[in-house]
Amino acid sequence: MNVKIRCVALLIATTLLILTGMFAGPADASIQEILNAFVRSGDTALSTILWDMRIPRVLVSMLTGACLGLAGVLIQLSTRSSLGDPNLFGIGGGAAIFLAAVAAGVVSVGNFGVFAGSVISSLLVAAFLSFLISKENIGPIRIAIIGLAVGALTISIGTSVISHGRVFPTQIIGLVAGSFTSSNWTTVYYLVSTLVMCVIVSSIIAKRFYPIILGDILSKSLGVNPVKTRSLSMAMAAVLSGASVYAGGVIGFVGLLSPHLARWIFGNSPLNLIIGSVWIGSLTTILADQLARLLFSPIELPVGMATTLMGAPIMIYLALKIK
Repeated sequence: MNVKIRCVALLIATTLLILTGMFAGPADASIQEILNAFVRSGDTALSTILWDMRIPRVLVSMLTGACLGLAGVLIQLSTRSSLGDPNLFGIGGGAAIFLAAVAAGVVSVGNFGVFAGSVISSLLVAAFLSFLISKENIGPIRIAIIGLAVGALTISIGTSVISHGRVFPTQIIGLVAGSFTSSNWTTVYYLVSTLVMCVIVSSIIAKRFYPIILGDILSKSLGVNPVKTRSLSMAMAAVLSGASVYAGGVIGFVGLLSPHLARWIFGNSPLNLIIGSVWIGSLTTILADQLARLLFSPIELPVGMATTLMGAPIMIYLALKIK
């Protein structure tokens, strides 16, 4: 199956999932009634459900997945580690710690303050991680071990913050396992601005990843500073990860899985991997959200549970296929 056929299949799947997110749900309405609500004519209540709940949720889930996919591919390309993932490396954990502090009442800020705090917290963890891996010629295995250790550290800190605060169980589940139930248009605006900025910068620096794949010594001889490129990639991954945790909590496997699937579908070109990971990430997350929302309706599963159930078998299969 060539790339064009795969792209068409992805486009069809994306379209079907968007339509499912808009039309399927507990509200008892016909397709015609929903179409009338879409153009804001007919049932006012249904129009409110569509425009204030379903459409924002579809967009937020896709944008969150796109952010995670881009963050994952930036980490994997810059570190040459196939285990690169913003949540495994603890970058998303920085935002989770801040959100846990907000939920526990330790920090009191407005909506933009929560978004900014999530991004800044992720940047602080990314800066710490970048410092630890700033030595030249550091191998991908050592980077992965350091990243996993930092990830475990952020999880323990976040758990400690939650355990010492008065946090509702639904807040805990939404934070640690992912949820898009509170999606709104403000979150859409934050995610769009973050994603567009990072996609542009990533596309500009994509050529730097060609020599970095060959190792730090060769990349430096070819005029690319691997440490600076890693630091910039980590910073962008932190911004993307902080925005995604703000929007939907900690959602696993999307950042890890998306680059591997993008490589299989679109090839090994860094630019293709960047674009493909954004697309695969958005598709994976909206699929997981629709499964979590509709599988046992009206009870919703955590989105992170759905991504793990989908992602774990695929990652095991890909790992077994690697020679």
